[in-house]
Amino acid sequence: MIINKSIQLLPDSAVLIESGLRFLIAADLHLGKSAVFRANGLPVPEGDTRKDLERLTQLILEYQPDHLVIAGDLFHANSGFEEEVIDVFEDFLRQIRIPFTLVKGNHDDKIASLPESFDMCSHREIGDIRIVHKPQDASPELFNICGHIHPVVRIADGKNTVLRPACFHLRDNVLTLPSFGSFTGGQIVKPQPEDRFFVSHLGKVIEIPGKLIK
Repeated sequence: MIINKSIQLLPDSAVLIESGLRFLIAADLHLGKSAVFRANGLPVPEGDTRKDLERLTQLILEYQPDHLVIAGDLFHANSGFEEEVIDVFEDFLRQIRIPFTLVKGNHDDKIASLPESFDMCSHREIGDIRIVHKPQDASPELFNICGHIHPVVRIADGKNTVLRPACFHLRDNVLTLPSFGSFTGGQIVKPQPEDRFFVSHLGKVIEIPGKLIK
C-alpha cells in the first residue's frame, strides 16, 4: 500500500521510504521484554527477540533497503537488557550489513548501558519526512512517522463482536506505525472524522472503510 509518492506500507508492520536511498522504518520492538517478565518471576522464554529480528531480516532481504531506522523503543527495560539479548541484536546487525539508526524512545531512554557505537538521535529527517517516537513530537511542517502508541483499530464483526487488529494510523500529517514486537500490547485508537486506518491481511495492506470502524 503506497500512501504517497515515497512511503509504502508493508504487510509486516513496517514502512519503506524511497528518497534517493531506501529506508526501512519499524517501531517498538521492545526486545528483551520476556527477560523483564522472567526477572519478575514469570517463566517466559526469550524466543520473541530472535523471532522479531528474523522477521526484520526477512524484510531487509525482500526490500533491500540502504538504511534501517527504528522509531523508538528498540529495547524494553534495564532488567531485560541482558547479555543474550545484546548478543542476538549485535549478530543481527552484523548479518544485515546496512547502516542502522535508533530514534530513541521513552523505553530506550531508561537504559543507561546502550552501546555508544549505536547511531542514536531524538529524530531523523529523510527529505520532507521526520521520524520521531512519540506523536506529540511531530513537526507541523513535515510529514511524520512515529511509534509509541501501538495502535489498534476496532472493526465491526457482526452485531455484538469486533475485531481488534494492529494497524497503521494516519491522522493529519502523522503516520503511527503498529508495534513491530510480537510480545507487546496495543492501544485502541478513538477515530476522528479524517483518520485513516490500514491493516495487514493475507500478505497485503488494506484500508479499512470508515463505516466499519467502531
